[in-house]
Amino acid sequence: MMWNKKMLVSRRPLFASPTERTNRRRFALMFGLLWFKLIWFDVSWCAASTFRSFSMVETYLSATLVVLVLLLPLVVWRMERTTWVVAVLMDALLVCNLMYFRTYYTAIPPDSYLLVGNLKDFTDSVWGSLKATDALFPISTLVAALLRWRRRGQTSRLRHSTLVRRYVVATALSAAALLTLTWAKGGFRTAYESMQGSYTHTCVTPMYTVFGTFYYDCIRDAETFTPEVERQIEQWMAADRADRMMANADTLMPDSVVRRHGIIILAESLESWVLERTVEGQELTPQLNALLKDSLTIYAPHILSQVKGGRSIDAQLMINTGLLPIENGAYSLKYPHTTYPSLVRAMKEAYGAEAVRAYVLTGDKPMVWNQAVIEPVFGYDSLISKASFVNDEPVGPRYRPQIGDVSLMRQIADKIVRGEAWDARQHMLLQCVTYSGHFPFALPERLREVRFSGRFPERMRDYMATARYTDRAIGLFIDRLKAEGIYDSTLIIITGDHEGLGEMRRTWCESAGGRGIVSERPMVPLIILNAPRGMRIEAVGGQIDLYPTLLRLFGLKRYAWRGMGRSLTDPTRPPVAIDPHGRVYGLADSVSATALQRLKGAWPVSDAIIRYDYFGRRQQR
Repeated sequence: MMWNKKMLVSRRPLFASPTERTNRRRFALMFGLLWFKLIWFDVSWCAASTFRSFSMVETYLSATLVVLVLLLPLVVWRMERTTWVVAVLMDALLVCNLMYFRTYYTAIPPDSYLLVGNLKDFTDSVWGSLKATDALFPISTLVAALLRWRRRGQTSRLRHSTLVRRYVVATALSAAALLTLTWAKGGFRTAYESMQGSYTHTCVTPMYTVFGTFYYDCIRDAETFTPEVERQIEQWMAADRADRMMANADTLMPDSVVRRHGIIILAESLESWVLERTVEGQELTPQLNALLKDSLTIYAPHILSQVKGGRSIDAQLMINTGLLPIENGAYSLKYPHTTYPSLVRAMKEAYGAEAVRAYVLTGDKPMVWNQAVIEPVFGYDSLISKASFVNDEPVGPRYRPQIGDVSLMRQIADKIVRGEAWDARQHMLLQCVTYSGHFPFALPERLREVRFSGRFPERMRDYMATARYTDRAIGLFIDRLKAEGIYDSTLIIITGDHEGLGEMRRTWCESAGGRGIVSERPMVPLIILNAPRGMRIEAVGGQIDLYPTLLRLFGLKRYAWRGMGRSLTDPTRPPVAIDPHGRVYGLADSVSATALQRLKGAWPVSDAIIRYDYFGRRQQR
């Protein structure tokens, strides 16, 4: 009798698998745990975008089906330990995708999972993307483990075969319902892409889970170049060419004045609203403000940030090649060997390859965004990176300081004066990439020239102080060029590489201090110094318009590839820009529906050009 009682009460340790009977409560616990994780992920994702996906049946069906599939080892083979490992891995996967989404507004592309090593140079940004609510993922796992431990001695009279049958039925019904709904919408890809609109593009990941997005990206990457793709590209180009031919000539810029050299300064996360702005009696960008008053300065304050997953390297793509970012991921990582027409190649074609020298100067490592590979593809002769600079003025978090903008620009000026990155006998083009404006805008107290009251959000105070620091760096750099006699023969382009606020923008705009100061639109400034003629361009433009603008100012009008934008100095340019999600900024009412559709169509066409190496294929014919 005593022996039978012992047999009725399980003394197995925590997480041990039963040998004869399945614990129904254990299955319910694990199902509820994993389902909660997926739904909480959707809530966190939608909080930064839109909750529209919660009105879609796919959101609940996909979550249910994914959880049932993940529980397969537990139900069929009674592998409870494996299921707990899956729960922990889900925590990591979902939190990482949320962190990525808060910067790029998309899930992590498949190829980026293999590039986790790149994050060590952006540790501050990574931690800055975490939210307190993300802690619910590991906390839910701990709570479920505690409940499981408390029920460790309980058994169920439900036979294992019965549970398996019920599991198979539930999985089949969920899959059938989801497949039927998807089939009714034209199949998975059609259903997925139907949500890629201005206000619904963020809904697809909650609707189909991160696994669905991963699958979609994989099938996109597996596509091949077809005659239909080629026809779409050439139709877009033909329509754009016809539109340019009908437009009036760009008469705003004289052809007689062309500067011999050019310097492009990409200021990290610099937005337009800090320029010409005084806060609590303190001018945020006094150096740049003074340069704006010069009679030979072109200033366009309303340049829409159009970067996507590549961020800074996407800005380089648009400025150097006139192409738009790819749909998912970073082109420099996925398609580094694609043929790219570029500003540098236009200069070398016009003056001869031996008469032009082009350098990229950055405080980052060569491997960041794969710069060591992509810059030569653009035609640059050398990449002068982190190892070539002395970090004598560190900024950023203490555990990973980076060279400050003042020190970086001073050392770049030294290399120019010493001839290490400059030869006045040739045509020079330099691209300088700063760092200090990188999130989380950590500037040491000793380097701050402005300080603000507590009525402003803390990050906003840091951002304004950092903008002032970058302003000082650029001002000192320009003064040095003037003193050395380099300025007069050089066209200098200053612009923000991308917007810098992300989801903080809404919070800052609604705060007592930020209201009326922070722009609700993600605009970066474009300042061109020593231009043939000064002007202020108030119309909205896009970063894609910078390439044709520079072709015009450098006198490179004969270069075959004119880019996908239009010169900002062209009076016939449509005064609008399209963001990566299809939203229109500017005077949309003044542009025809056909023109707007062509501007929106530039995004998938550019993606195809890069993805399938369209220009490389043309050269091989």
